[in-house]
Amino acid sequence: MMKGRYFLAGGGNEKQSFQVDELFCKSVSKILYIPIAWNNVKINEDYKSHLEWLSTSLGKFGINDITLLTDLDDDVNLNDYDGIYIGGGNTFKLLNFIKKSKFNLKLINFVNQGGLLYGGSAGAIIFGSEIDISLLCVDRDENKINLQDLNGLNILKNIDVQVHFQPGQIEIHKDYVRKTKRNIIAIPEESAIIVENDECLVVGLKPVYFITENSCISFENNSRFIIK
Repeated sequence: MMKGRYFLAGGGNEKQSFQVDELFCKSVSKILYIPIAWNNVKINEDYKSHLEWLSTSLGKFGINDITLLTDLDDDVNLNDYDGIYIGGGNTFKLLNFIKKSKFNLKLINFVNQGGLLYGGSAGAIIFGSEIDISLLCVDRDENKINLQDLNGLNILKNIDVQVHFQPGQIEIHKDYVRKTKRNIIAIPEESAIIVENDECLVVGLKPVYFITENSCISFENNSRFIIK
């Protein structure tokens, strides 16, 4: 049984994600930051600017101990941290890095042992059943690396996760469910879900949507729903 929690955010800016950022930071003090999904970073480029951005974003909540991890093959002990933050960017690139290094096993084990994991945008999508849903995103991904294995880390019982979601996209996402037979949790930029065992808590300024082939249920801030 899951002992920790997943914070899956819709990919908004600092103002939009304030509520979920605050809740995450209330429960952690030492964070491992993984920004490797970012699209415009070359392989050997310094990620210092990314670290500066996150340090500023979370510093307002009293977080001042953030370690950068850009090579998932490095020998890092996740037990040295109480929180992991996976940033956004290209979902295909991110999932490829995580699976090639078998880091997905470390992440799941980290949460099962009580750790807290924050995934923003692409960092949220990878925890769904499959990541091809990112092709429907407003901030559309491209599978430039021609990744064939699109299976996500699947913490949500064969449900896909969509981010940057807008209500005008409901019908195309229903069509997606009809085609794939996988329901969707759709998260706008202003909101997030906190997943603990089989329950999701909605946090944020706009509703989160649970989409099936024939229905779309909205959940407002502080409401809860069970993953089925």
